[in-house]
Amino acid sequence: MQRPVRGPLQAAERRRGSGGRRNGAALLAAGLVAWRLACADDPVPLEAPSAAAPESAMTAAGAASTDGSAGGGPAAPGASPHGGAARARPAPFFSALARPPLDPPLTINGGFGEYRPGHFHAGVDLGTGERVGKPVHAPLAGWIARVRTSGVGYGRSLYLQALEGRLLQFGHLDAFAEPIASAVAAVQDSSGQYEQDLWLEPRRYPVSAGDVMAWTGESGAGGPHLHFEVRRGDTAYNPFRAGLVVRDATAPTIESLTLEPLDEASFVERCASPYTLRFGARRDTLRVEGRVRAVVSAFDGAGPGARRIVPWSLAVEFGGRTIECRFDSLSWATDMSECEYVFDAGRIVGGRGLVPWAPAGFRPRVMVCAVPRDQEAGTIVVRPGDAPRPLKIVARDAAGLATTRTVVLRPPRASSRGPDTTRAGGLGGTVAAAERFEFAALPGGGWRVVYRGAPRGSRGVRFELGEDGAAAFVASTRGAEWAVVIPASAWQSPWHVRGRDASGLEWSEQGPSLDFGDDASYAARDAQSGRGARGFRWSLPRDARFEPDAIAENLRPAPETAPPELARVVIAGRLEPEGLALRRPVHVAQSLLGLRDTAHVGLYRHDPDGWSCLAARPEPGAAEIAADSRRLGTFALYADTLAPRIVARTPPARAAAAGPYSRWQLEAVLTDAGSGVDPRASAFEVDGARVPSEWDAEENTLRWRPRVPPAPGTHRFTVVAADRAGNVARSSGTFVLD
Repeated sequence: MQRPVRGPLQAAERRRGSGGRRNGAALLAAGLVAWRLACADDPVPLEAPSAAAPESAMTAAGAASTDGSAGGGPAAPGASPHGGAARARPAPFFSALARPPLDPPLTINGGFGEYRPGHFHAGVDLGTGERVGKPVHAPLAGWIARVRTSGVGYGRSLYLQALEGRLLQFGHLDAFAEPIASAVAAVQDSSGQYEQDLWLEPRRYPVSAGDVMAWTGESGAGGPHLHFEVRRGDTAYNPFRAGLVVRDATAPTIESLTLEPLDEASFVERCASPYTLRFGARRDTLRVEGRVRAVVSAFDGAGPGARRIVPWSLAVEFGGRTIECRFDSLSWATDMSECEYVFDAGRIVGGRGLVPWAPAGFRPRVMVCAVPRDQEAGTIVVRPGDAPRPLKIVARDAAGLATTRTVVLRPPRASSRGPDTTRAGGLGGTVAAAERFEFAALPGGGWRVVYRGAPRGSRGVRFELGEDGAAAFVASTRGAEWAVVIPASAWQSPWHVRGRDASGLEWSEQGPSLDFGDDASYAARDAQSGRGARGFRWSLPRDARFEPDAIAENLRPAPETAPPELARVVIAGRLEPEGLALRRPVHVAQSLLGLRDTAHVGLYRHDPDGWSCLAARPEPGAAEIAADSRRLGTFALYADTLAPRIVARTPPARAAAAGPYSRWQLEAVLTDAGSGVDPRASAFEVDGARVPSEWDAEENTLRWRPRVPPAPGTHRFTVVAADRAGNVARSSGTFVLD
């Protein structure tokens, strides 16, 4: 049997004595300080990271080559031309941890800086062999400063304030060790709420390096693993540079390069669409015309059995200039939304590759380059008459291993400039109305439009804007979709896509009506906003975008399917382009005037998983319902007509075999395809009393897992399941414990 916490933490419990456990309210008064934003209680002086490893040190001379030298020199004798040779390990910011949080060997399942919806991954994920219950040790001496319990995010999590200044965070735990387990349970039981965020009295719960503080689990998001972060203040540091040591003998892999044309005069392989090159053993050459930017898919395997994680550094060098994405540190206060811009999360090709590019006036924290801030960084320019030049990509990990890939970019011959008008393309078959047109914003204000409705074998496809088609743009294809880049200043309505099918017959389709607001001078205003004909309005501050892109309301949005329990009230509107990266949310609102019953009405956004509820249960008599959304797309009002469905599971009749903590639990599966389960309004009632119940959204399971199982005998329970629209269902039953 695993011993619980030993040393000072266990001694603290003994000092409190065994007579008369305090209730939750008394514990709160004795030392729980709730809802703080930073661990500033009894602060330890914070020293700056080591001066030997400045976070912004990068010159335009070039990225690392495979032998670890600066610039593009030859590889060392015997080194692979595609990398793998060792170079100097980057200097650590802090001293090594006294021990790792889990017993070695460590398996890395997730890396620092990886993309997560709305934020960077601020730590590393340590594998636990797909099982729960591994002991989590204190890597340094200090005290437990904060404890959280939630059904989402980090799940059960614990924060250790180290004596030397670092704050260590441990997430997705299965259980806390004593005395933390009893302290948390007391607050949960007294409030009847599982969700808690407790800031503990400084130094009240001390630990020594090596103490068992908790056990690994799968609470919150993801399967069984341990999330581990190293912080100081609001800044999270790459654990591999902040004290966590992992053996790593595998260099990163550079998988593919995508080049995206940035304006109407730019093409890759004579097409306006982004072009993706998957690397093989040969030296590759691409025809490029004009201005493009790179999207690089690369991954690293840190440690034995590691999965694909983002490399510590990825640099792109062209024409004597280098731009680098380097994952050293991230601020929770200012940097997290930048992940939507640093990674391609759908706005280019959607493969979550890194985008080493930034507009004038803005640099993401992880981006390092020598280009002046008032200029674009990362733009690759190939002009007519240029000599073929290499584009070099270097991926490095924190262990000092590097991989290099090189692509030669050359301009097309004079006779083959511009889009290829000889190719035939088209998907054929029936394409749903909502899938026929796709829009992507480009940094200069233009839009790339992709059309999927052309008959198979079509040629001569063009986009004609205005009543008489006076503004025409020739489209290009690689065999299926047709694409064109249209400057913002050229947009006119109506507009059509025209072409000839394989038999030479002309075809035409009118594009959706787009409203860009007053005019194209939106960049000079503090905010862009709109008000649709159906009572839909929206607004977005100018600084909420990473680039000065135009946003348009699609006045003819195609309807999207919805589950039967959602009754459509109105398709409010659609904001394009859907994949636009936002620094701050867009504010959307829909009028409720004229609706007789709004009790179960909500504002929804359509995403790849279906309809997601943004806001529900408007106040009686409210004129509108409003919400903030991190994404553009289609917005609608739906009425949720059905409460969650309940299927209770029979709990075990006996508590589990002896172990460090109890895993006996009472569960019920809740099914809801509408507004979603409301975790704070859903709970078990056991023997007439509400008990703190965890809502596991990934498993669709409501769970009560008390620190100590109920007494032997028959117990009655009721499941209360509420959704966000206010529908409530109940189901009762009994269970027996021997």
